[in-house]
Amino acid sequence: MQEHLMIDANNAMHAMPDIARELAHDRNLARDSLLRMLEPLVADGNRVTVVFDGREGRGSLQKYRNLDSYDVVYSSSSEGADGVIERMVMVAKNPGRICVVTNDNLIRNCAYAHGASAMRVEEFVKRLDHSIDQVSRRANFNKSRSRSEREPFHNRIEFPEGDK
Repeated sequence: MQEHLMIDANNAMHAMPDIARELAHDRNLARDSLLRMLEPLVADGNRVTVVFDGREGRGSLQKYRNLDSYDVVYSSSSEGADGVIERMVMVAKNPGRICVVTNDNLIRNCAYAHGASAMRVEEFVKRLDHSIDQVSRRANFNKSRSRSEREPFHNRIEFPEGDK
């Protein structure tokens, strides 16, 4: 069964040192780095929803790089990312499949209260490392398997063995 990871993006960006350094200089670059960093989770069979705080007006939902299992949500300016995550958990049909990634205790408690699980960002980074390893192993296995499944090269041109 596919697990649905909901990431509190701004919280995660501040908790990840490399991205936090980027965030201090360029918010858009930090967002892109976070989104790229999470791609192996989708390749490892998870559904991923990354929720950012919206800047102005209405919220939006979009697919990341046209991946069916990877959504990016920008909250409305009135609700904020925390409110979006809480609402998504509360209305979920299968909250037991949801894992909310945040260091915010209020959001974590909301997740637990509605039957979802939660994970601190630091724990999540370890899981992300594991997913990257798994995806790399599968790619290397498939690459080596496809080589070994190929028919070996044989010289099929007949050469006379000399005059007898």
